Amino acid sequence: MKDSNKFFYGWWIVLALMAVSGTAIALTITTFNIYLNQFTQSIGISPTQFALCSTIINITVMIFSPKVGKFLQAHTKKALLIFLTGFCLSYAAFSIATNIYILYVVAALFGFFSTGLTFMPPNILVNRWFIQKKGLAMSIALSGSAIFGMILSPFITYCIQNLSYQLAYQMIAGVMFAVSSLLILWVIKAKPEDIGLKAFGADEVETTSTQVNTQEEALVHLEPKVLKKKPFFWSMLAAHFLVGFVGGGIVLQLPVFLQNTFGMQQAAQFLVITLGVMIFAKVALGWLYDKLGPMKATTLVCASVLMTCIPFALAAGSDAWLLGLVGVVFWGLGNCIGTVTPAVVASQTYGQTHYGEVYGICLRFQTLGIASGVPAISMIATATGSFTLVWMICSVLAVMLLAFYAIGLRGSQAYRSRKNEEFTQPLPAAQAALITE
Repeated sequence: MKDSNKFFYGWWIVLALMAVSGTAIALTITTFNIYLNQFTQSIGISPTQFALCSTIINITVMIFSPKVGKFLQAHTKKALLIFLTGFCLSYAAFSIATNIYILYVVAALFGFFSTGLTFMPPNILVNRWFIQKKGLAMSIALSGSAIFGMILSPFITYCIQNLSYQLAYQMIAGVMFAVSSLLILWVIKAKPEDIGLKAFGADEVETTSTQVNTQEEALVHLEPKVLKKKPFFWSMLAAHFLVGFVGGGIVLQLPVFLQNTFGMQQAAQFLVITLGVMIFAKVALGWLYDKLGPMKATTLVCASVLMTCIPFALAAGSDAWLLGLVGVVFWGLGNCIGTVTPAVVASQTYGQTHYGEVYGICLRFQTLGIASGVPAISMIATATGSFTLVWMICSVLAVMLLAFYAIGLRGSQAYRSRKNEEFTQPLPAAQAALITE
């Protein structure tokens, strides 16, 4: 719905999601290991034992994501408040974990509640509020993870150094609950019809429903049990698995590679550069998904992953800083392979009715990829004594990832329709070309 005299309310929801989900993602992924040294010294465990928390969180997400997605789809605001409360309480509970057993129980609870507060809310709500500009809206909502990661990292470090890690956990949890609960209660609306609006672009879709010149509204409306019988869906799930394997593996091992190759100081500078590029890249990529379509935009992201891996594979030491700079700049866009790409491609493929559960299945495979990729990449680097083979493998997997997406998107053509009904006949050739180009 476009109105030249009004600011579409859906954009306020996008900004609220950027704060709520962006903070949750930053606390779950970006800043989680900042506590490692102080925490392990305080309760007497090893860094490896603390690192197992991330594995527990990923396993919990993998197990519960389809059910959580279904619950969020049906009871959006109620579910958001429940998951926010649980997320903040479990985050604060890390401060009272005095042994490894309590730590792992808290990590499991934190993983469960993070499932309903990180990637799912932007996917479900943006898919309802936007027909056009869906990619831009999704990428803005997800860009909060980079923004709040940059804000929270120095704040948490300051609190740990000048107060205690326990107070850092508690303060962050308290502030997040206070701000996010207000945003959920007063800003976020479950669907546009609740306040007498239509989804952004709905009017244009209605007036052009007989023309083959738009692609956003042609979606797959099959139930999950039916989707599981379709080869195209399994191709998409294979792509989501590789997204997690490659994207998650590189994200968590990149600091190690940069420090080993370029030294601590240069590595820190490179990480700041890639985070800065990432903020703008996420928003720009969403716009590109709207303009170019899922296939061309995903090709661009995979090409950026290749342009990350190739320079890194050639960088033999600190003297090759220029190759390192090229790699981290391209990784600013390539990093979106694990955030913007799976979210936007899913939103441009599946319809609203079963979206929560369907995206939960996609997230399950992506999380399985992360859980597999992180240790696999670490073991390969340890076994070979360098990251060269790692970058070569990631390059090949990036090409395979793109191929699986291409097969899945092309296969989905036969099940796309503009109406919320099971559609099993192929779309007209011209429209099918729009979807996959």
